[in-house]
Amino acid sequence: MNRRVIVTSSVLMIAIAGGSVLAWKLTHADSHAAESTVKPKRSSQSSIAEKEEKSVVALSEAKRVSAGVVVESVQTRAMQSSVVVSGRVQYDDTRHVEIRTATDCIVSKLFVKPGDRVLAGQVLAVLSSPEVGTARANVLQRQADLQLAERTAEWERETCDNVLRLIKAIEAHKPLKEVRSEFENRKLGDNRTSLQTAYARSELAQTLVANLDRLTSVLPERTIQERLNEAEAAQAAVKAVCEQSAFDSRKRCDTAQAAVNDARRRSEIAQQQLTTLLGYRDEPSDDQLEHREPPPSLSLVESRAPFAGTIERKTFSVSERAKPGDTLFVLADTSRLWIAADLREREWSMLNIASDAELTVESPALPNRKMTARVHFVGREVSADSHAIPLVATIDNADGLLRPGLFVRVTIPGGEAAPRLAVPSSAIVEHDRHKFVFVRDAEDQFRRVDVTTGLESGSLIEITHGLAEGISVVTRGAFVLKSELLLEAE
Repeated sequence: MNRRVIVTSSVLMIAIAGGSVLAWKLTHADSHAAESTVKPKRSSQSSIAEKEEKSVVALSEAKRVSAGVVVESVQTRAMQSSVVVSGRVQYDDTRHVEIRTATDCIVSKLFVKPGDRVLAGQVLAVLSSPEVGTARANVLQRQADLQLAERTAEWERETCDNVLRLIKAIEAHKPLKEVRSEFENRKLGDNRTSLQTAYARSELAQTLVANLDRLTSVLPERTIQERLNEAEAAQAAVKAVCEQSAFDSRKRCDTAQAAVNDARRRSEIAQQQLTTLLGYRDEPSDDQLEHREPPPSLSLVESRAPFAGTIERKTFSVSERAKPGDTLFVLADTSRLWIAADLREREWSMLNIASDAELTVESPALPNRKMTARVHFVGREVSADSHAIPLVATIDNADGLLRPGLFVRVTIPGGEAAPRLAVPSSAIVEHDRHKFVFVRDAEDQFRRVDVTTGLESGSLIEITHGLAEGISVVTRGAFVLKSELLLEAE
């Protein structure tokens, strides 16, 4: 019984509350209806007029001069499609080198620090290396061997020439006295005794044979025959000695020249080994070779700059020990650098860009400055890491403003240039995601006109909707007009 009373009371309370809410809604609905009948509706023409009024800005002459307002006519210009990609400034690989050590060494002296400009061949550091000392001593020995071989060869050539001349004199049967006088002060070596002795015997035998006519009646037939035989044997001996002497002389001359060639090759090999260790060609002076004097220290090595550039990094200090292959310095010529960018699938149309084509480079570090780079090469292989193809361009950096590692934006042109309605990019302003320009209606009045933009190429932006050719728009000072427009709206 009590449960029924409770339920009945709850239903009555809900009904009373619902009636109160319904009465409140009806009362407020009537008040809104009354208000709507009192307030008149604004006409569409007045709204348009108010909107146009709010889009017009008036500037006095003083303000226009202060803002630097410049007005230009909208024109049709030749524009080329382009793509903007990110990139980095890098060293030119052909002008960037790590100067390394070739042997175990100790740094004795340092003459440069990072940022120093150096010339080609300038000494950067002095190192001490026992291996270099051994190689340099080997070069000195090989040079001395070469000089000895050259002197020996010169002796043999001169001796050979004199021997051949003596043989010709003997074959011409010059008097022995004249032969001895002519070759007395000439180099003949061991051939002097053998040739002149054989020739003297031959001449004596010939003299005895010449006197046989007067002694035929006195000398027995046997003696005469013996003298004739002796003369023939003497002539044969002279001929044999001449032939053997000529052969031996030429052989010794050729052997001496072969020794010179071998000594020269060994000297060049030793010099090449030393050059590999030093990084430059180091030859002993003539005085050192002549007196066989070594340089002040055979083990000292001068680390030199292979080309003119700037020291980018130094990794060792004095008295530190370096191992083979350790980097002493990083040298680079930064007057020309590389711009490296990646071409991904959306930039695939740019793969056929011509070599030496011009690119526009901009960097946040150098605002309002556009630089020109030229395509050096476009890669042939897609990187497995970046899924892109590298593009490398060269850029002049004579002023030294660009540094390796700097972030840049690269504008890559593509396709043929075509006529398009365009304005300078400085004419476009934006507010609430709407792009617009200011059109001059009168000398001191400018009107906002919303536009739709298209292609961007360099400092130009294509206008696809909102303007017509010949209309005067503000190309400089548009930001000031935008500020005035917003202030008036507030």
